[in-house]
Amino acid sequence: MAPDPRRRRRITPAATAASMLLIGLGATAPVAAHAAPPLRLASAAAAPNPTPTTEQGLRKSLNALNEEAEILTEKYNKARVDLKAAQKALRDATKTAQALRNQAAPAREQLGRMAAANYMAGAPDAIFGATGSPDGLSDSAYLVQNQAHAVRALQKEIDQAEAAERDAKAKTAKVEKAWQDAKKARSEAKAKVTEVLKRLDKLSTTHARDPRTGLTATIKGSDLPAKMARKAYGKIGSPYVWAAAGPSSFDCSGLVVWAYAQVGKSGLPHYTGDLYALGTKVSRGALRSGDLVYFGSNLHHMGIYLSDGKYLHAPQTGDVVKISKLSDRSDFAGANRIT
Repeated sequence: MAPDPRRRRRITPAATAASMLLIGLGATAPVAAHAAPPLRLASAAAAPNPTPTTEQGLRKSLNALNEEAEILTEKYNKARVDLKAAQKALRDATKTAQALRNQAAPAREQLGRMAAANYMAGAPDAIFGATGSPDGLSDSAYLVQNQAHAVRALQKEIDQAEAAERDAKAKTAKVEKAWQDAKKARSEAKAKVTEVLKRLDKLSTTHARDPRTGLTATIKGSDLPAKMARKAYGKIGSPYVWAAAGPSSFDCSGLVVWAYAQVGKSGLPHYTGDLYALGTKVSRGALRSGDLVYFGSNLHHMGIYLSDGKYLHAPQTGDVVKISKLSDRSDFAGANRIT
């Protein structure tokens, strides 16, 4: 049945006013009693996510934090460059202003002495002509006038230089504040990265033990070198065979090449000298699980650092892959990290 045209919905003044208010505020839908929940949902969406507890979650968080840290590092670098430029501009402005002040000082002193001399003389011809006529200036008055003009010109330059100096100081203070803020933000981002790495390390810890030597070590971390070290540790007890690179026997560099291939990094050179040329160099005090350690002036031997001064290696003919102490060798030549 067609609707009765005589039956129309009654619009109250209050409803009309509310509709006009919504239109004025740019609303696109009526506000009813259900308006509150969207606000609560928005608040819930803005709440920070809990710290991930799985390796996958932590790695995702680490990637985001590393990107944030990289952006903040570049902002810090720019702010540092800007600060150096502002400080140089301030030094130049201060130097210019001081040079002008120094230049004006003797002229002021001379003008003061001339004015004092005229005052002490007290004679009309000290300022005007010998007859006291205002038609012409005496020689001394002419000198005073010229000196005063020179001082005024210098003062104008001084005022401009000092204004430039004040502007340079204000800009330097502003840029330094930006640099301090960028430095703080960068430091906080790096601290977050460090914290996530610590959490990853706790999730990725392997306790290694050599049944033959009784030595123990801990393989910490979840990065590529640490994963490689775990693969190599799985071959403990395997015999040393010259030029062998697994899977059942190894020489010192062959163990490294085989272990890296197991974690997706194949094709590394089977030679200590070439391996040492890769990656980044690491000091002995900064060694961590998976770093490669080298021995002898000609790098004739190498191993895989584990922790606590212990390393894994394939020593020599007649021996097997085992854990040894760095302190047992006096020919430590260096270390590097291949990622």
